[in-house]
This record gives sequence, C-alpha cells and structure tokens, in this order.
Amino acid sequence: MIETSRLLLRPQRIEDFELYKAIWINDPNLSEGVQVLPGLTDEQSWDRLLRWIGHWNVFGYGPLLVIDRQTGELVGETGVARFHRANGPAFDGVPEALWRIKYTRHGQGLASEAAYAALQWYDARKISERTVCMIDHWNDTSLKLAGKLGFKEFSRAIYKDSDVVLLDRIVKT
Repeated sequence: MIETSRLLLRPQRIEDFELYKAIWINDPNLSEGVQVLPGLTDEQSWDRLLRWIGHWNVFGYGPLLVIDRQTGELVGETGVARFHRANGPAFDGVPEALWRIKYTRHGQGLASEAAYAALQWYDARKISERTVCMIDHWNDTSLKLAGKLGFKEFSRAIYKDSDVVLLDRIVKT
C-alpha cells in the first residue's frame, strides 16, 4: 500500500497473527533495569490485531504493518488510530499516531522512515488537522522521533500508572 526505499506498509490481515506476535515480544535477554514498553501475550496480540482490522473497516485508516521489502520480515507497526484513552478532551477523540519496531531491528531508522511515510499518507487524506501521541516520559528515543515528525508537548498525564508526555502536531488541511 505504501512503499519507501526499504519498507512496505500495509493494513493487517488475520493470517499475519503468528508474525504479528513477534513485534510484541520483548528480548528475554535484556539487561535488568532497562526500560522497554511492555510486551503482549498471545491473547493480547490477537485482540490488538483484530482491533486494527476492525479499525480499518470502520474509519478507513488505521495502523499499518511495517515490512522489510528486501527480506519480507514483519518488523513493526505504525500509523494513526482512535484509542479513547481517557486523557481528557484535548487528547481523546483525536487521531493518535503510533509506532513500534521489534527489538531485533532497533537502531536502524525504521521507525522514523515508517512513521513519516504513514503520516504523509494520513495527512494527504485530510482526515484531521490535529494528531496526538502519548509517550512514556523515559522513552527518549520516541520523544526525539516525535519531535522530528512535528509533534510538540502540550501536557503530561498518568496513564496506567506511568508518567506520559502528551504531544500533538497540526497540519493545515
């Protein structure tokens, strides 16, 4: 659906489940004390996959799988979705950007390349002038990427017992 020099981005399909789980598993050999986003169980990965398939059917947009064009490996997901996280009116109901690259592919610029392409696609459809994102306060890598993508902090919040930064970007349609 969307191609970059290294990546293919496309909506999820039910047959992606076994590969999809791999982007939500954290490296069991991570050093103690290293902070990472939580992994998901098989059931949670299944629920998330079904959620995104349904999201595309309802809204006509949603998260996309990120596939390495050279190897065919599923390396992550990115895109825009509606979460309804109960972060207040300045956040909820506004399309929210997301990105995740599986741990074995960190540090290769894939999140940046994928998120930029997904946001360009989304913006071209003029779905909303404003997009938000929520990032754990300790996640400097994602906060830096959000800045490159045009997001600016507008608030802080607590989400599921974690301190998070709420950011937004405005694109005039």
